[in-house]
Amino acid sequence: MKIHLRNAVLIVLALLLGGLSSYWFGASPAAVVAPEPPAQAWRDGWSGEDDLLAASATWQERAPWGAPTAAAVEAAPPPPPPPMPVGVSKEGRNYMAIFQVNGTGVVRLGAGGRLPDGGHVLQVNGRRVVWLDADGERRQREIFNEFQGGQ
Repeated sequence: MKIHLRNAVLIVLALLLGGLSSYWFGASPAAVVAPEPPAQAWRDGWSGEDDLLAASATWQERAPWGAPTAAAVEAAPPPPPPPMPVGVSKEGRNYMAIFQVNGTGVVRLGAGGRLPDGGHVLQVNGRRVVWLDADGERRQREIFNEFQGGQ
């Protein structure tokens, strides 16, 4: 027990010696001088003193990023997609191709029928439809066939 008491007394004496020497020999900090407040008071910019219409007119007049931009020209809408065969049905002995036409729904046409875009159907078999599109290009599609190679 004597060793513990001796260690505690040494620690307390060391702390006391450090504190007293810091008090007597330590440099005191310089007095802190408060900064002077700014000459102009801060405003939030939303008060009623500002004339926003005049500021807007000045902004438009000066055009800080160059000349005022011209009104955006609306691009022409893309052309509607061409009619696309989506099915084949049988009416009596004849097969009829079912075309999906943009804006009007579906159209049933047999071989020789005219499509709304100006093309016409050349041939309709069990699952195959062959037609000429509006540009006169020959197209064919096999309905209910996962692989549509060659298109």
